[in-house]
Amino acid sequence: MPGDDPASSPVTTLDDDIAPARRLRPSVIIATVFFVLLAGFWGWIWYYHLSGYGERDMPDRLDDMAWTSDAEEACFTADARIAALPGAHNAADANERADIIESATAELEAMIDELEGIVPTGDSRDARISAAWLEDYRIFASDRYRYADTLRVDPSARFLVTEKQGRYITAPIDRFARVNEMEGCMTPGDV
Repeated sequence: MPGDDPASSPVTTLDDDIAPARRLRPSVIIATVFFVLLAGFWGWIWYYHLSGYGERDMPDRLDDMAWTSDAEEACFTADARIAALPGAHNAADANERADIIESATAELEAMIDELEGIVPTGDSRDARISAAWLEDYRIFASDRYRYADTLRVDPSARFLVTEKQGRYITAPIDRFARVNEMEGCMTPGDV
């Protein structure tokens, strides 16, 4: 038979049985590297945040936190005294609400005075940032008094606080308290 002659049949080699290798295009390699780096970046962010390293590296983090437990105790005591007052939102009229706000602010000022005796003093970094925190707290207290005075004249007045670096002054007060593990010293929301 004509097709049985080995000399007439095409020669096959081992190389003919192997499919040609697919080359990866540069765009696929670049996209893969990009997505791996992006996933690694977000993984690092999540680890950094969830592990607590983010707050320990904040500029407001104190070097020596020995006094913060005493400060938080003073804050919890003041919060309890403020909570014992009637709720300002439940006041019968604007004058009564202003009276309640002034009483609560007096408790807040007493807390700030007590904190001044607890925070570090001198020229250390901790003393400087703690003094700035208390100064911000005093501004917040004066904002509360100003609101109470305005409320007596305009019952529909809104509570506005001073801005600091484009944000409400409560933000740096609360951030300092939070990063230094004094959540009890965050600004009260009683107004």
